[in-house]
Amino acid sequence: MFTGRKQPIFRSFADEIVRVAAGSPAPLAAGFWSDDIAKKGAVPASACDLRFEIGSVTKAITGTLFGIMVETGEVDPNAPVDEVMGQKLPWVDRPPTLVELASHRAGLPNTPGRLWWREAVAAFGWSAKDPWHGVDEAAYQAMLGKAVRKAGVGRRVSYSSMGVGLLGDALACAGGKPFDRLVAERVFAPLGMNRTDFGRPENGADVVTVGVSRSGRQMPYLRDHMPAAGMLASTVDDLLCLCRASCGEGPSAVVAGIRRAQTPVAAFSGIQIGYCWLIADSDRGRVAFHNGGTWGSQAHISVAPERHRAVVMLSGTHRDMDGACGRIGLMG
Repeated sequence: MFTGRKQPIFRSFADEIVRVAAGSPAPLAAGFWSDDIAKKGAVPASACDLRFEIGSVTKAITGTLFGIMVETGEVDPNAPVDEVMGQKLPWVDRPPTLVELASHRAGLPNTPGRLWWREAVAAFGWSAKDPWHGVDEAAYQAMLGKAVRKAGVGRRVSYSSMGVGLLGDALACAGGKPFDRLVAERVFAPLGMNRTDFGRPENGADVVTVGVSRSGRQMPYLRDHMPAAGMLASTVDDLLCLCRASCGEGPSAVVAGIRRAQTPVAAFSGIQIGYCWLIADSDRGRVAFHNGGTWGSQAHISVAPERHRAVVMLSGTHRDMDGACGRIGLMG
């Protein structure tokens, strides 16, 4: 039974959801968790259990898998990616290590240069065409080969979906199975994240919310060749399971892996970086977080492991969610 002292958190939580949701009929779902409170809310209320594309929040999950595999000794974080994958890409100097890929220090662009404009017009909602339409795996590998020829490995931090996508490929090689199976077996199954995967079913309870632009135009699902960087779909409940593992609740292998993943290894613009997780320190303790967006959906996850608090917010359109998540996460 919750005490009266905690009720303002509930009112503020509900107010934040309504405030963020205003201006668009697209669904919004959120969840807050601490040791003594678990709360979900949505606009409309029926959206609480919907699946949403989570975009780059996928990276935090990939980083968690990397941490698990480092902790078990399956991969060496300082191993060159070419060595792990058993291939030789045409790097201008040297191949990046796995930890350089995980901390955005591989010198790779965020997305292939050829697709930059296509992605930009989709992200802004100016076009509903799939930017990756007609790009097969061979074409993507050619784009990757072109990018690595220009990569200044280790010189600076530069946010890169291509880099995290390559990290996912390397982990799949090390684990001896496709990335989707590997992350399901090592992260989702142990944590009970039963509604998180790469699928986009056409009907049933696990249909993924179709995102819309700010003008209300339906946008395509994200389907690219960098699944480890942004292609997962999930729910508020599932992502709160991930947050609780960060606070020590879950199988020991996952807890150890996520804690390693949330240990800083690099920094840029005042933000520290672990294994894909972004990390901010303050006088109230450490917060590990990530946000993400696809062509029509948006996501945010943040967790304060020392305070045992977490917040997740998922949206079927682009909204200003980061500030609201910060306020919800610091309540009480």
